[in-house]
Amino acid sequence: MCPTPLRPPSVSDVGERGPHSEEGRAWPGTFDAPETVERVWIDFVAALPDPAQRTALRRAVAFARARHGEQRRRGSDTPYWVHLVRVAMELARWGETSPVLLQAALLHDTVEDTATGIGEIRVGFGPEVADLVDWLTAPDDQAELRGYYARLRAQAPFAAQVLKLADRVDNLRSIQALVMRTGDRYTGWAATYLRRTVWQVLPLAAAAPSVARVALVTAMADLAPLVGDDGFTEP
Repeated sequence: MCPTPLRPPSVSDVGERGPHSEEGRAWPGTFDAPETVERVWIDFVAALPDPAQRTALRRAVAFARARHGEQRRRGSDTPYWVHLVRVAMELARWGETSPVLLQAALLHDTVEDTATGIGEIRVGFGPEVADLVDWLTAPDDQAELRGYYARLRAQAPFAAQVLKLADRVDNLRSIQALVMRTGDRYTGWAATYLRRTVWQVLPLAAAAPSVARVALVTAMADLAPLVGDDGFTEP
């Protein structure tokens, strides 16, 4: 089923005005609200017809929340698990509802950002989920990033590529919300992240479903003017 969409940052949202506020632009309070994300997620899982899938997704999100613990999203008080759920919901909105893929979405940062080993994912959630999480785990060494993204484009299965797209879409939306709230504090980092997205992830969109391509390019275009890159256009 297609879940109720969680709205990305919007100039029409009502909330606290931040440094980038203009007439009609406000801090998008809905986007990062954990209670909203949790309610939509609970409703989505409860409506799934397969009890085994419901159980699997509940196990995965509980594991991820426990492992990420008190981690927060950059520059905010938003619990890290909110990002994980939004990525899974984005995939479902794109029509990607494989139980393996949605579990991997919920677990995709556990190895990269916590003390969890890939072996734990393999034992607890199976080899297919673990393989996707492994593909989504970027190397710590910045010098190895270009090779990692080249392998992701050339060798990764479709499920890993579409998961990376959903992850990057949500990150871009989160960064947009952050810049709207904090002004110039994070614009340099956000601009770098946007430029890296062009060579890291945008090439994956070529073989992705159109809804995923549109989501990525829209998220990039929405962030661009906030970081001084008004010249960004769709390639």
